Amino acid sequence: MTMPIQTVDELNEMIRNGDVRKYIRQEEKAKGLELKDIADEIAEQNQRLKWVWLAGPSSAGKTTFTQRLAAELGRQGIPTHQISLDNYFLNRELTPKNAKGEYDYEHIEAIDLPLLERHLDKLENGHTIEMPHFRFLHGRREFRGNIVSLEPNELVLIEGIHGLNPRITSFVDPAHALKIYIGARTTLMLDNDTRISSTNHRMMRRMIRDHNFRGNPVEKTFNLWPAVRAGEDKWIFPFQPLADHEYNSALGYEISVLKPLVEPLIRSLPNTHPERNKARELLEFLSHFEPIDKSLVPENSILQEFIETPR
Repeated sequence: MTMPIQTVDELNEMIRNGDVRKYIRQEEKAKGLELKDIADEIAEQNQRLKWVWLAGPSSAGKTTFTQRLAAELGRQGIPTHQISLDNYFLNRELTPKNAKGEYDYEHIEAIDLPLLERHLDKLENGHTIEMPHFRFLHGRREFRGNIVSLEPNELVLIEGIHGLNPRITSFVDPAHALKIYIGARTTLMLDNDTRISSTNHRMMRRMIRDHNFRGNPVEKTFNLWPAVRAGEDKWIFPFQPLADHEYNSALGYEISVLKPLVEPLIRSLPNTHPERNKARELLEFLSHFEPIDKSLVPENSILQEFIETPR
């Protein structure tokens, strides 16, 4: 039997009553079934498919979704290779700049498009490539001897914010490709009349991940977020209708998990920071939620991409 949770008050009551574990299992099962449905369709079309494009806005869960999709396809006997467009970023000093003279990391030409096109062409024609690796902390691309080639029956999963942009998807034969859009829009309501902002939701995911895995202080996330949002409006959302499938990674319980992790980061923002009003808005929003300990999140949850502790 499903547990119909529609508002934050209903979620909070469940947390206080100690019943949230069942709801977490329910939410995770539903997301797993949605992913399996997509994998099943890919398997049905496996004879024609060679490329699967995966795109979505910042902190939508693209990386973990891609890994879980690869695992599910593997269980169905379909081997895959994963390519992250992030690894094709240009070195930081070569990144395009915006009108303010700041590096525009959201611009499609922040990616080394000629190298990516050459690599996909080589893979399609049976040649090997050396996959790059981008080190975000240093803003530089490296080659670490990661040699990749494709067998005739292998699928390539290519994920990144620009994964639906025709300037990139045109590098391969569209007759052999399928496109997936990953978003993060919680269906939970703050109350019966107020929806929860997916933008704020993703921003909090990103704060935690940037702090844990990219060594970024929270100030940097606040500084970059307006440019991230502008980039999404220009480079991501216009191509959403091109997707063959959409997957919503938001979990009904997850903001309560994010709360105790992200509140200390938000509070550490200096009072003199120009985004301090945004910080107050987020703290006020989080005050409506009872916390959930992250230890209750299943190990294979898409949420682990944002909350796990670096090893």
